[in-house]
Amino acid sequence: MKTNPVRRTTLYVVKHSKDVKINYGKIKSLAEKWSKAKLNVPKWPSNMHFSAKGGSSSGGKRGGDNQTLTYLILLDALNFCFWPAPSPSDGPNQNKRWEIKYKNKKYDGYFALSLALREFFIKNHGRANFNYLKNISFAEFRKILQGGKNLQFLKKRWQITRKISAYILKKYGSAENFILSANHKLSVLAPKIANELYSFKDEAKWRGSPSLCSGQKKIFFWKRAQILAIDILGTFNNKGIGYFKDPGYATAFADYKVPQILHTLGIIEYSSRLTRIVANKRLIKVFSREEIEIRSATIWAVEYLQKELKKQGKNLYPFQIDWLLWNKSQREKMTLPYHLTKTFFY
Repeated sequence: MKTNPVRRTTLYVVKHSKDVKINYGKIKSLAEKWSKAKLNVPKWPSNMHFSAKGGSSSGGKRGGDNQTLTYLILLDALNFCFWPAPSPSDGPNQNKRWEIKYKNKKYDGYFALSLALREFFIKNHGRANFNYLKNISFAEFRKILQGGKNLQFLKKRWQITRKISAYILKKYGSAENFILSANHKLSVLAPKIANELYSFKDEAKWRGSPSLCSGQKKIFFWKRAQILAIDILGTFNNKGIGYFKDPGYATAFADYKVPQILHTLGIIEYSSRLTRIVANKRLIKVFSREEIEIRSATIWAVEYLQKELKKQGKNLYPFQIDWLLWNKSQREKMTLPYHLTKTFFY
């Protein structure tokens, strides 16, 4: 299996990190705890997503698969930055999250996006395709997101939708052809997504501490590129068009929720300076040293946890551990808020 550059480059950051450290003792303790528990790895929540696989869309089975893949590409193209931007001009809406109503229930964050798009794809079979989306007006785009009030990067999301739709149509003809061009390998698909699809190239330049004297190094994260590949695997249960020969290629997805739960568990630790920044909800610049250290530690905390679990007889892929941690972050009280970085990479 090809070496994932996300693993290789983020390990360098972890070894030279200044403000973020990994507590290996806590990793061992959690691995022991999980090894004794009945771990239920979360399955793909199909009720919260759209799927026409198997032929419920026009065009038979292949048409259904293609529309499902179109949905997933759009979903992860827009899967970022759901926290509200604090602004004095917001007045009473300050710190309110974007939310939608679906079947008389309110949702925010990622599931607001997955359900808003699900509703669009269910009700608009004739328009839920790249041919329509490549020219979609801003007004129509906002309707899909039920107005998009309090959602950051709203115009950027619209631009991303149009650009990716136009690119895939022009070069591949369909979502299905784009995915199949990777020959069922995550090690081909993730780099392809990152390098070809607008806004997915989640790569930073990191200098680290001045004492290193090693110049800038390129650090790969590929959060949305990897999560799109794994969402395809999850939707199709690693079968058919969603079958991948190398699911272990993917790392954890370095976002803002997984480091938050890892910090709460004591697995990643912040310096007192960084703790104050996160606790006071001060913005951390995208691709700053602190942000790169947080995300790199997130990836390697999961890698080390996977190794410890294997010693205990539990064989999980990093993405499955990520799913467990993300779900845990939705239920538990956190020791700190999540770090705030205004970015369209996660």
